Amino acid sequence: MPSPAFTPPQPPEAPSPAAEEPTPRKPRTLLLGVSALVAFVLALGIPTGDHYLFFKSGQPDDIVHEVPKGQEKAFEHVSWKTSIEPMVPAPSNTTPDKQWLKITITRKALDDTGKVLTAKPELFLRDKQERTWQVEVMEDNTPVGEDGVVGKPYSFTAGAVVPKTVAGEVELHLRPNTTYRSDTPTDKLLEIKPEEEEKAKHKDVLVFKR
Repeated sequence: MPSPAFTPPQPPEAPSPAAEEPTPRKPRTLLLGVSALVAFVLALGIPTGDHYLFFKSGQPDDIVHEVPKGQEKAFEHVSWKTSIEPMVPAPSNTTPDKQWLKITITRKALDDTGKVLTAKPELFLRDKQERTWQVEVMEDNTPVGEDGVVGKPYSFTAGAVVPKTVAGEVELHLRPNTTYRSDTPTDKLLEIKPEEEEKAKHKDVLVFKR
């Protein structure tokens, strides 16, 4: 009888790519600060609805100091007073559903320390639904540091645009900067004192009622 044809042994089958265990990937967490996100959105020109921002995310609760309508509030060596009124004339490109507001902020040093606490406060408008709109300083003629006079009021002007539906209710929130002093020597600007570090932890905000 003829011998059967020789069949060479077949190599073992290689496992299919689907059968291989995927290499575990280390998770990456992207931490993006609120201010960086805002800057990114503004830089790209991405629309933000009514251009209001929520400042609550990940931040400690504010310590709120309410100021009755038309009154001033003394806080950390400086007294503050504000007013809000429609801006006349409004910019020509304002849409019918928006209202420009003129905001006047008056500061008065209560002592020599108040004269040098000249850093601009953080300013924003907020409505009853806690929506927030940015405020921009447009004109500032207040003196710097020692050029000021204790007890003399100095004002600067800011502006903001909000929906007309809330123009009569939005309130100014003013967060004073109580750590920067204009008389700080240049070589000491980066030096952080314990008392200043403690102040920086506080989230005091003055809310001027309407």
